[in-house]
Amino acid sequence: MQLDARKTAILRTVVEEHIKTGQPVGSRTVVRKYHLGLSPATVRNEMADLEEMGYLVQPHTSAGRIPSDRGYRVYVDELMEETKLSPEETRWIEEQLRSRVRDIVSLIRETARVVSEATNYLSLVLGPQLDTTSCQSVHLLRVGPERALVVITTETGFVESRLVDIPPMTDEDMNAFSHILTKNLAGRKMADLPGCLASMKDEVSRYGQVITTLMDFLTNALSEREERLYMGGQANILNQPEFRDSRKAGEVFSVLENEEAVDKLFDIPPGSPVSVLIGEENPLSGVRDCSLVRGTLRLGSALGKIGVLGPKRMDYARAVAIVRFVEEKVSDFFGGRSGW
Repeated sequence: MQLDARKTAILRTVVEEHIKTGQPVGSRTVVRKYHLGLSPATVRNEMADLEEMGYLVQPHTSAGRIPSDRGYRVYVDELMEETKLSPEETRWIEEQLRSRVRDIVSLIRETARVVSEATNYLSLVLGPQLDTTSCQSVHLLRVGPERALVVITTETGFVESRLVDIPPMTDEDMNAFSHILTKNLAGRKMADLPGCLASMKDEVSRYGQVITTLMDFLTNALSEREERLYMGGQANILNQPEFRDSRKAGEVFSVLENEEAVDKLFDIPPGSPVSVLIGEENPLSGVRDCSLVRGTLRLGSALGKIGVLGPKRMDYARAVAIVRFVEEKVSDFFGGRSGW
């Protein structure tokens, strides 16, 4: 059964009022505050129909109604009006990111903080996995007669380094070898570097032992699960009435402690637009009292993920607007556009 104009208006009203107050919404509140031109009796009947259709829920017999997951879904997909951030808000976000960003790690950390402060919800930022990023350069830096520090920089700014034994080499030889490594490895995915190094052994046979050491180093680095998840505003969850029950809050945080579980929440194809998971749509039971607004961060050719986690009555329009804006600003940073 399709929603007619009257039911649509009442559903939108109930969702938006519940988002503002966190309280069940009664027919008299709808009539008094939203001026729909309907009597309380008519609104009650329409709300009863919406409940029967699965869009509203009555938590207590004498209470008003709150949106169901289905009601929120219709609101997000069809009824929610796009929100634009004010010039002051966009300027604040830009200034916060620009003034504190020194490298990829600081960018990810500050993104998490800024998004949590802007939304008053919990923010999640997943950095890219090392194996999906591309090599930018390789340098050997002498630290002793037969020891050198190999520094591998990725395009996203991550740095991997390792002390290695080297044969007797002049500084000119070391610079030339660094140039050969960069020439052969720059632009290639980190996951492909061990194989690329293996193919170079004949070309630089004199440095075969260094190549073997680098292959072992990269293989071990790629197999280790580096810290990728950054959170901001954890206390914001505890400040929401829905999570004053410590058991519910504990379930949320137990999910967020498991990075593999968080990966499931962000299981979206590369380049996907900002999307919303509501309640039972979440793949993990511990966060089914929550909604998640999630998006993609373009970090050069690598991808990160960004999300805002809050109660099902979160201000979806604002959360979506903030995630979209931050996506754009981070992409600008890696694209070298003006302003960064």
